[in-house]
Amino acid sequence: MGHRRLSETPAVALTVDWKLRRLAFPDGKIGITDGEVVEGEPPKSSPSTNISASPVLAEIENAANATLGFEKILMIGLKERSDRRDTMALQSSLTGFQIEWLNGVRGVEVADKALPVGMERGMSGEAEIGSWRGHINAIRHVLEIQASSALIMEDDLDWDIRLLEQMPEFAKGVRNISDIPLDKPQHSPYGDDWDVLWPGHCGDVFPKGDDRRYIISNDTTVAPKAHQPWLAGLADYPDYTRIVHKAGAPICSFAYAVSRRGAQKLLWALGIRGDPQKGGANSAFDNNLAWFCQDGFLDLKCVSVEPMLFFHHRPAGPMNKDSDIQNGDASQSREIGFTEQIVLSTRLNMKQLIMGTKDYVMQWDT
Repeated sequence: MGHRRLSETPAVALTVDWKLRRLAFPDGKIGITDGEVVEGEPPKSSPSTNISASPVLAEIENAANATLGFEKILMIGLKERSDRRDTMALQSSLTGFQIEWLNGVRGVEVADKALPVGMERGMSGEAEIGSWRGHINAIRHVLEIQASSALIMEDDLDWDIRLLEQMPEFAKGVRNISDIPLDKPQHSPYGDDWDVLWPGHCGDVFPKGDDRRYIISNDTTVAPKAHQPWLAGLADYPDYTRIVHKAGAPICSFAYAVSRRGAQKLLWALGIRGDPQKGGANSAFDNNLAWFCQDGFLDLKCVSVEPMLFFHHRPAGPMNKDSDIQNGDASQSREIGFTEQIVLSTRLNMKQLIMGTKDYVMQWDT
């Protein structure tokens, strides 16, 4: 995958205003436009207004605060992966939000007696059991500290350096999908009627029987369609379109948020009850979570966004560093790191953000 530096393309050169924690194009626009709610067929065009010029409630702008509008941001990672902790600490610091660490779990640390009904050692790999337990610990922690909500993240993530501009628009989309007027006061920027928000995944589908879409058009933080061929739902929409919708069946649990109500439902469904009919956590944690969102189990209300806002980064160096669940080939090495779906990768622009330079690495032309 080739990279370009934005200094090679002056028309889209960025300027950084750290006081406002904004990243803006020279004309004052960031490329994210106000969305609109669409039901049924995708629009041929979507006239819209720049977000900065629209009246936006202060509580929706809190989606760009130091916890991205949630009470906590919890990062799960194995204690020994100090390389990832260093990276996540720097990335979040450079882009303006705070994380708290929860130790990941290895499957061998989980007692057989602690497994829920439907999960059997041998049917699930030790890595899947450890991943499941790590996520359940994070969900339980939300209830233990009586948090109203938390964004739960895995420790190999990347995101666009303009994340603080993306999140308020995502919040507006969640409110629309939840049928909450933008001018109705709520405790959360995302509204108060959701269980799971899923901004970091590796793909989703539109849900059956629900045509609600919140369309964000002309969004140059979106990768060109040529670089996201597996996001089939976007095929009929113009380039640079992002869509917030009820979750269909996302895969990968890179970054998802739970409300307190959602944490209660998930702790019982995925941690205590299990699911004998579907094999419990014999399937990976993200698959089970997707099934419950898809089925609406416990009236679970899940909202997704495509393209996603967070994605797994594949770093330069030995490929066996990519995952703590799937063992890579240590004999193979990657010369240049990359992150699918992310245009201005934070991981690839850390030096530029530290130095305050504008020669940002851009993964694709937009």
